[in-house]
Amino acid sequence: MIRELGFAADDRLLIINADDFGITKGTNEAIVNLFEEKAITSTSIMIPCKDSNEAMEISNWKGIKNIGIHLTLTSGEKHPYRPVFQKRVLNSLITKEGYFHQDATLLERNAADDEVSLEIESQIQSAIVHDIEPTHLDSHGGSVMGLFTGRDFLEITFDLCEKYRLPFNLPTRIVEQPFFNNDQLRMFQKRISSAKERNILLIDDIVSLPYCFNPTDAYSKMKRELTEVIKNLKPGITQLTLHPSKITEQLIAITECYTERELEYLLLNDIDIKQVINNEQIKLISWKDIRDLQRSI
Repeated sequence: MIRELGFAADDRLLIINADDFGITKGTNEAIVNLFEEKAITSTSIMIPCKDSNEAMEISNWKGIKNIGIHLTLTSGEKHPYRPVFQKRVLNSLITKEGYFHQDATLLERNAADDEVSLEIESQIQSAIVHDIEPTHLDSHGGSVMGLFTGRDFLEITFDLCEKYRLPFNLPTRIVEQPFFNNDQLRMFQKRISSAKERNILLIDDIVSLPYCFNPTDAYSKMKRELTEVIKNLKPGITQLTLHPSKITEQLIAITECYTERELEYLLLNDIDIKQVINNEQIKLISWKDIRDLQRSI
């Protein structure tokens, strides 16, 4: 795929993706600013969040095109989300109060395949109705990945990748991760093979900073860590996943990890980080590049 994108086989290509577009107004402001500063190449939007409509409106106004769908089937730690699909009640996906489960284990155990499909397609369709042409699909909190009980929803998701001609954010190097058990690794290998058979393009790797482990980390320490992450990128296509946001009362109300989110926002705009990317001769690309390639095959 790298050569088809016009690069050499040993080049290091990087997608800088801002997750959780739409989760708060401060997040929307940060992500739009990062696009304007050319500090990110992609974002993924959480359609069930109440500020996702604002995110899409601003994107249309600003001409932002690099937006994927952050498929969301679980509620936030302090903020519940309802399904987007409203034509009937999706009983297998929700609590008695009508919200997604916070615990992904309950989702994996209870969800009916047809209701998963209805909901994630509704999230895709909601973006399209708002004049957003999605660039890719990925999974909020790993909710379609089978990370908790081993029951995944990836083939259902791949059906929609085929239908809408979209790549999916499942890195092929996931099978090299030591923290998955043998059953999970076999499942991921099977899903990767399935994606290839369906001509659904996948990237090679995902990297990120430790998230929500030490909110007192100094900016300088996070900057050193991000610098090392960038320098250690392997050949191929890698996504750097961050959750940038401006701190607002709204953000503080829904997550304890608001400090890290603002620091990640500041890091992405840091001239030194941008210089490291240049010095390392890392090539920046977007999910839109991959989607357009998939649609040309």
